Amino acid sequence: MRETLARNLRKYRRAQRLSQEELGHRAELDRTYISSIERCVYSATVDVVGRLADALGIRALELLRPASESAEAKSSSVTSAESASTKAQAKKGAKPSRKREEPAQRRATRKKPGP
Repeated sequence: MRETLARNLRKYRRAQRLSQEELGHRAELDRTYISSIERCVYSATVDVVGRLADALGIRALELLRPASESAEAKSSSVTSAESASTKAQAKKGAKPSRKREEPAQRRATRKKPGP
């Protein structure tokens, strides 16, 4: 069950192009806790699953649904979750998610240590 939650949480978060930090902010959870759930380090309580689902605009059941269940149900849930996220962002006046930099770009912009 922990692996299913981790896989689905990551899938829905990425589908909405949310960082762990942004999802944590929306669910009022620490970014490191989201990371730990996605890596199966910690298991989440029912309350936490509910908060994550609310923050993603989906039903909690979608986070706990095994991968073997119908792809049709999942694809419709992702679509509705994306539209819910867009509506929530418009309502809050939130900034759109930043585009991720490629690893080479990050390395190029890092400060080099001094002598």
